[in-house]
Amino acid sequence: MQQKMMLFTPAVGVIYGLWFFLAPNSYWSLMTVPADLITDIASVQLQNTGLALLVIAYVLIATRKYITNDNVPEFMMIHTVGWAIFAVGGLYLTVSSGDPIGNNPFFYQALIFLIIAVGFYAKRN
Repeated sequence: MQQKMMLFTPAVGVIYGLWFFLAPNSYWSLMTVPADLITDIASVQLQNTGLALLVIAYVLIATRKYITNDNVPEFMMIHTVGWAIFAVGGLYLTVSSGDPIGNNPFFYQALIFLIIAVGFYAKRN
């Protein structure tokens, strides 16, 4: 189960990476960012983030062969910490933005990432 669970992270990286790189404006739209706030720089930065996600997904896939029964808990913690960093950072950014939290889809995205981190932590052993 842990081996399959660890495939979730690179799969999400590929999906989001391609999405951010190929169609950044559709992501902005889904997250209800007003069109007048989306600049060319913001869209290019989201595309850059997509490329970074694709690189991370590649590294995770390429290093799978180094996962053994003895070190699965350590690799599960790597996934846990990665998702937790994304979740805590996202929660901090949404809470500190000054916008109403309930109206901010980024807040709910961060909560989902926190749940994913807890899932990896719970299944580490």
